[in-house]
Amino acid sequence: MSGIRLSEVVLRTTDYDRLCDFYSLLLDQPRSVEMTPPPSPEPDEPSRICFFDFYFDPPYTERIAVFECKDVGDGPASRGLHHFQLRVPSIEALVGLYARLQEHGCRPVEASNHGPGTSFYYLDPDGNRLELSSLNFTSREGLRRFMATDEFKRNPNGFPLDPERLVAAGRAGGNLNELIWER
Repeated sequence: MSGIRLSEVVLRTTDYDRLCDFYSLLLDQPRSVEMTPPPSPEPDEPSRICFFDFYFDPPYTERIAVFECKDVGDGPASRGLHHFQLRVPSIEALVGLYARLQEHGCRPVEASNHGPGTSFYYLDPDGNRLELSSLNFTSREGLRRFMATDEFKRNPNGFPLDPERLVAAGRAGGNLNELIWER
C-alpha cells in the first residue's frame, strides 16, 4: 500500500441547504466549516461551500464537502459527484506520485496550494475529477485557524503551483514544506 487514503468526497448540488441538512443529520454533527467564495461566472465554481469533518489523524483527514453550484441542466451535470480526494502522507509523497504518473503520460489539469492542503487534480479515463492531496498542517487547531481566516474564505482555491518546480526542488534536496507557500 502506497499510503494513499480516501480523504474527501465533494458533492455538487443546486439544493444546498437540503443536502447540508441531510449530511448533518446522517453524521450527527453540525456543519464544520461554511463559506461563501467570491462570485464566479464558471458553473462548476461553488457559490457556497460546507465541510463535514469526521476524522483527523495527521496526515490523514476524512470529510464530506457540499458545493452549491449553478444549475447546468437536468441530470448528473448539476448534481452528484464534483470530485473526490485521495490523501498521501506528505508533500514529498505527492511530488513522488506526480513524477510516477507523469512517466506514464498522466499530467494534472491543475495544481494548487489551497492552504489546508496541496493538491494536484487529474481526470481519470472516464473524465471523473480526482484530487491527489497532501495536508499542509499537522494539527487540527492549526488547520481550523487557517480555515477561519478571511484570506481562506475569500479564496478557498488558493494559488497555483508548478509541479515541475517542486520535483526539481525535491531532487535538489529543497524543503518542499516551505516551497509550497512561495507564490
